[in-house]
Amino acid sequence: MRESLRRHIREIVTTRVCEAIHEPLLELLRRPGYALHPEGACRAGGLALQIHGAVSREPPGRTAYLAAAAVECLMDASYALDDVADNTADGTCGTQIALATALVTAGVAAAVEAAAHSPAPSVALEHFCRAYSESSAGQYLDAMLQQRGGATLEEALETTCLKSGGLGRFVTGFAARVAGADGDGIALFERLGDDIFTLAQILDDLRDACDPDEASDLAQGKATLPVVFYGRENERRVPADGMLSAEVRNRYESSGAPLYAGILAHAYMSRAEEDLVLLSRRGYDVEGLLRFLQDVDSGAGDILGAARRSLVA
Repeated sequence: MRESLRRHIREIVTTRVCEAIHEPLLELLRRPGYALHPEGACRAGGLALQIHGAVSREPPGRTAYLAAAAVECLMDASYALDDVADNTADGTCGTQIALATALVTAGVAAAVEAAAHSPAPSVALEHFCRAYSESSAGQYLDAMLQQRGGATLEEALETTCLKSGGLGRFVTGFAARVAGADGDGIALFERLGDDIFTLAQILDDLRDACDPDEASDLAQGKATLPVVFYGRENERRVPADGMLSAEVRNRYESSGAPLYAGILAHAYMSRAEEDLVLLSRRGYDVEGLLRFLQDVDSGAGDILGAARRSLVA
């Protein structure tokens, strides 16, 4: 399924984008974390295919793959813009923004074709545009907070919910509409996407918070939930060279920041599990979605385990 999705993404790039930038765009998509990398998770497109299968109870056809490729292209455009926001001084901003714009264009073209085969094409496209704009608002807030150099915990949470939760609503709502879900089902699928993507973002932020080198979120002063929580009591938390000492790392671990974010992740995991129960009761086939959620959870056992132990205590 993942290889078929990658094939459709390559097709979209080579048929919807100017030939002059085919190779640079494909090269971008082959980077680690992007759709065409051999180990790329294709999280957005994979979830869209699972949603389509949950509604249609059929193997994915071209319409399902076009919808999945469309949301994966826009997901990768968000990754590319994230790189720009994080690395504004490396001299590649102009080309990166141009490639991200091309990805958005390709994704929208694929979405139009997919929506044309849905029960309500205009409604599906209206969702596609509205929900992605919400995530774009989160992207803007993230860049603004990074530029400002500080954030409140409320601002960090709002940004996470808009940026990542918005992407989840965008992916699941569009796929559900293309597949022909009913109104209540669409609302539940959107909530599921919000919960899963917010969960995934919090887990990623926990993993990236406190590596010992300058690549960690703490070293860069990013406005992620664990970093902002830690910074409330530790204003002078990052040395000038961006390297984190053992003392700083120990202070972070004992600050309550990992536990706070872990408990929040546990809450979103519980919400996603509840969403799947409600979807199952409405007759949707959630087996693939359950596997998807378990895949998000895998590798986060220590993080969520600590949160669960704290909640029990």
